[in-house]
Amino acid sequence: MAAARVTSARLPRLAECTSPEAARLARDRRTIVLLPLGAVEQHGPHLPLLVDWLGAEELARRIAPHLRGAGWHPVLAPSLPYGASPLAEDWSGTLSLSIATLRRVIVEVVQALARHGFRRVVLTNYQADPGHLRAMALARRDLARRRGLTLLFAGFTPEGSAAMLTPRVTRLLRSAKPALEWHGGEMETSMMLDAAPHLVRRAAARGLRPMWVDWRAALARGTTTFRTMAPRGRGYFGSPAKARASTGRRAMALRARLIAAELISALRPTR
Repeated sequence: MAAARVTSARLPRLAECTSPEAARLARDRRTIVLLPLGAVEQHGPHLPLLVDWLGAEELARRIAPHLRGAGWHPVLAPSLPYGASPLAEDWSGTLSLSIATLRRVIVEVVQALARHGFRRVVLTNYQADPGHLRAMALARRDLARRRGLTLLFAGFTPEGSAAMLTPRVTRLLRSAKPALEWHGGEMETSMMLDAAPHLVRRAAARGLRPMWVDWRAALARGTTTFRTMAPRGRGYFGSPAKARASTGRRAMALRARLIAAELISALRPTR
């Protein structure tokens, strides 16, 4: 895809439309609603609680030009800021919904969009907590019964995170152990340094020692909280001190290209 085809027009925001304008968007068979699915949870002593919320919006914003270049008309729906965060719910500031509540919220918001004629919805998600992903999977199962609706996930999905953690992305890291970078580590800190540098506590980040935990093995064993995963930890995994804004910018751009290609392929048969 030529670079000129993925540039810049402003991403329309559904909440800024009038009701007649929203109706026109819904009638457009090329409209795709991008719905960021966030979370409000701790990310160590150096990052704010909104990392996953902002990350979901960044994914939507970066995917949109690629969709537009393929002939679609992306529209940004208001984010759902709260998610299911059982891994982090015992840390101050984390506001975790139950899996059942998040499932219902997703279903009812998407149903409302479909009721008014929107046919295609993409949930962009930056939260990888297994409980959160379980709610997404259950919501998709519920919504599969609705005819004429195409629901897709982008980012971290119930099936995995191939485009998010592909070696093509992790090779961009400066970390000594990129495979162990995860929550609040180099990648997420880099994303925040690029997207919202004023919210990163840089002095704190520079002073953090690497925290190496095999989080995949811990999750496979059924570990249910960050505290049991790393009893002496401070709520991050990886090496935040290695983070750079340029790493976040390159990683998110690559993720967006890979995810958009998957979405365009999935959408093609429905056009």
